[in-house]
Amino acid sequence: MLQDRLAPRMDRLGLAKHEFTNDLDLLRIGILDSLAFVDLITELETALGMQVDLEKAFDRPGATTIGGVIELFLNGK
Repeated sequence: MLQDRLAPRMDRLGLAKHEFTNDLDLLRIGILDSLAFVDLITELETALGMQVDLEKAFDRPGATTIGGVIELFLNGK
């Protein structure tokens, strides 16, 4: 689901699917800016029917990586 949502942006940057790894930082690499990151989290909350604490999410190390987003929703924090 996450990869599907990010695929168009990754394609525009010339990133291949094999580069979609847990340590890929969505902000640092330029796939998303901070507003688009918040929008992504909101979309995922709606799709998954759960809410997360976005403020706490940004405080965690690696929060803007693929793995960080997945962990955010797995842990519900």
